[in-house]
Amino acid sequence: MKMQISSFVTSGLTALMVGLIGAPAAQALEITLPQETATLKPSTMPGYQLALRNCTACHSAQYMQTQPPLSHEWWEGEVKKMKKAYGALIPDADMSAIADYMSATYGPGKGADEANAKSTASASAKK
Repeated sequence: MKMQISSFVTSGLTALMVGLIGAPAAQALEITLPQETATLKPSTMPGYQLALRNCTACHSAQYMQTQPPLSHEWWEGEVKKMKKAYGALIPDADMSAIADYMSATYGPGKGADEANAKSTASASAKK
């Protein structure tokens, strides 16, 4: 009985080795992605430039734009999570400004930056 088990294991290992040796070498698959066409919505808010620098290194603008219009607190949590859980190289001093921009532009305050820019322009024109 020992001879049969030993013979079975040996023949199985031999078959495995022959299969590995005879297998074709793995080749890298080359994929060409289409050029990014989505962009973050331009803004005069400081967080806009910071989001361009920090967020688009890993995320497409389209990905960020398709998030539900969640609260400022949610965006703050996302920015913190990107740094702490995923190792994003976001300076602590920039985190709040990024959350401000994302919330005003893509959160429940969508358009708040535009409204602020229009009222600032109107006030400047009246002077």
